[in-house]
Parts: sequence; structure tokens; C-alpha cells
Amino acid sequence: MFPDQLTKALMLPTRGHFVGIDRNNRLFTFLFALFPGLLASGTSVTLVFAFLWAIISLGIKRFPFNLTRSDKIVAWCVTFYVLVTVFSVVVHPNVGQGGTFILKMVPFLAIWAVLPRLRVSISGRLVPFLITGAGIGMIGALIVSLAQIAFLSARAEGGAGNAAVFGLFAVLFGSISLLNAHSDSKTERFIAIAGFACGLVCAFLSGTRSAWLVMPVHFAILYWYLRGQTLPTLTNALKVVGAVLIVAVIAIGALKVTERYRALESDIVQLDQPADNISSLKARLMLWKAAEQAFLDSPIIGQGPQNRMTTVDATMNLPADKQMTYTHVHNGFLNAAVDGGILGILAVLVLLASPVVAARTKEPGPGRDLATAIALLLVSSYVITGMLGIMFGHDATDAVFIYLTILLCWIAGASPFLSLAEVARQAEADAATLSA
Repeated sequence: MFPDQLTKALMLPTRGHFVGIDRNNRLFTFLFALFPGLLASGTSVTLVFAFLWAIISLGIKRFPFNLTRSDKIVAWCVTFYVLVTVFSVVVHPNVGQGGTFILKMVPFLAIWAVLPRLRVSISGRLVPFLITGAGIGMIGALIVSLAQIAFLSARAEGGAGNAAVFGLFAVLFGSISLLNAHSDSKTERFIAIAGFACGLVCAFLSGTRSAWLVMPVHFAILYWYLRGQTLPTLTNALKVVGAVLIVAVIAIGALKVTERYRALESDIVQLDQPADNISSLKARLMLWKAAEQAFLDSPIIGQGPQNRMTTVDATMNLPADKQMTYTHVHNGFLNAAVDGGILGILAVLVLLASPVVAARTKEPGPGRDLATAIALLLVSSYVITGMLGIMFGHDATDAVFIYLTILLCWIAGASPFLSLAEVARQAEADAATLSA
């Protein structure tokens, strides 16, 4: 049974000198995959604690500091973003108010300690926990979302506390779930398809229109990855379940798209209304225009993240009763431009490139294809949703991006795809060997 296989795969010791660390890596990866839809803040808390514990473990030499040349390139790409952000804070006025932005950089540095910790795990055995965990997490997130829609609000937020962030995670982790569609386990294939469908429904229920724009791109990426795989023959039961899920996604999607389209129509009409009527769309346009002017006022090193909204608000020059309370300008690249100028934009581009670099610098093989698919899903999600909302600077979005990048570094290019059932069988054999 699947629960028994999952328990064995997670908890049984494996061969090697790092039995406890390897088990904790598996648990950490599985929980991290569950959190985005159910408890998004758990991703950042978990990553920071893992980072601190990894530093302590490195200090007492529980495992070696082992990074490949490719790992170091990716780690320095991430660190460049951190250094530019810190530089942008300290060279501008109101440095004291920039402490929060510097603290937000801590999770990005986790790659230097958490990746060597993952290196002690046996090749291939962590990825199944990410993919299956993503599917289970999205199934659970749909239950939470339906309750929210029924009793609390018009837009689902899942466990993210923010509809836009939830929409991003729903479309990303729902797509990651479908990477298991070629598993040799019927249960895992079901979780893969159900998790994907639930992720799409959650994205629709979130009302996050930018997340809907991600879907066609993800369909193309998933088609590219799965078309080269040997897909099992679907049983009649799975065909019926699949048909029901497709109808459900289309029905719920059509309702939510119609609702949000009408809201967009209303926003467009209000663009011609007097200035005191500020709709969601009008607010974005005003923020973007003001952010562009703030960037042009200091194009090389920006205004500093601590001065971002003060500068933007001053540029808009709205009456006191019409002041906006946003913490960002609803465009990740403009955010970076205001914060750090051209240097800030370059830092974000380098950061976004790091998962692709991690995937494509591997030796050819099944692992590289899987890593490439995850990297493309990750980067496309952040870029498309980030054009209309937040990209980095939110604790959960930062943590998800950096841990998935770390995991992409860890995947070996030649490692075969493993199902949880296979990991459980290998773990049982390892446990028997250790006990003997």
C-alpha cells in the first residue's frame, strides 16, 4: 500500500556513513513540497532552520563541504543577487530601514551549506519526495481552497495568506506533480494527475490572472518532457477519472475566468473615470509609471529597497486620502530597477538564470532532462507572474526558488528516474543490510 511505501521510503535508514542526515534530507524535501499550498510560510522557516543546522554540522565536520564547479557557479549567481541587494541598501539614505531587506537575503545564502548536506544523500532518492509531495500538497490545497471560497472570501489563498502567491505556487507545484505521470506506480500516477488538476483548479480559484498566463507555457514544457518518456497504458478507471477531472477543471476555470474578465472590463472602463477612482488595473499602471520615473532618476544604482515606495509615492503625488499601501510596484523587474538600477536588474536576471544553469551544466541523461523541466517550470512561473505581481522579496517565494535551485544542483544528470515504490524497496534492502 502507498502509505506503507511512503513511510518506508521516508524513515528507513540507507547504506552509507550519513544515515541520519540522509533520512532528514528526505523528510525535509517531502515537507517542503507539501508546504507551498498548505502553509507557505513553513517553506521559509524550514529553509532557515535547515541552513543554520547545516552550518553547525559543517562546523563540527558531520559532512564534508563538497561543491562541484557547476554548484559554485550557481551559488555565486545567487550570491551576486545578495551582494547587489546589500549594496543597494548601504549606499542609499535610510540605511537603518533597510535591515529587513538584508535579513531577507539570508535564505539565498543557504545554497552554500544546504547543498553540501544534500550531497551526502544517495543519488536519485530525493526527487520522488519533491514530485509526490507536490501532488499531495496540491490535493490538500484544493480542499482548503474550496472551504475558503465557500465561507471566507471570493479568492482562494490556500495556506499562503495571499491569493497572488498562492496562484503562483498552485500552477508551479501542480505542474511539478505531473512529472510523475510516467511512474511505474499506479498510485503515484493517480497522485500526479490529480495533483496537476487540483493545482490548476487552485490557480483558477485564486483569481490570479497572471498565473493563468503561465499555464500554456507549462503545458508546452510538460509535453516536451513527457513525450520522450514511456507512458503506461491508462486503465478504463483512470480514463474515467481523467475525463471527470478535465471537465471539472474546465467548468471551474470557465466560471472564474468569466468573473475575473468582468472585473478586468470594469477596471478598463474606470481608466477613463476621474482620478479619485483607482481600480486594481489603474493602480498598477500608476505604480509602473512612477517606478519608471524613479528608475530614470537614478538608473545605475537605483534608490535602495528601503526607499522604494517612498520614492514611488512621492512621484505619484497622490492626495493623502488616496495614498496606496503597496509594498512593491507589482512588477519584479521594475522593483529591481527602483531598488538597484541597472545593477539590480542584472542581479535579478542572473538569479533567474541560475536554475537553468544548474540543470543544463549536467552530463546528459534522464536526470538532466528532469532537472531542465523543473528549471523551466520554475523560471517561467516566476517571470510571468512577476511581470504583474511579486517575484522576490516575499519570504515564501524566495524560499521556494532557492530550495528548488539547490535541489536542481543536487540532481545528477545520469541518475535514473525513481518512483517512491522503488525508493521504498531500496530502503528495505538497505535496512536489511545494515541490520545484518
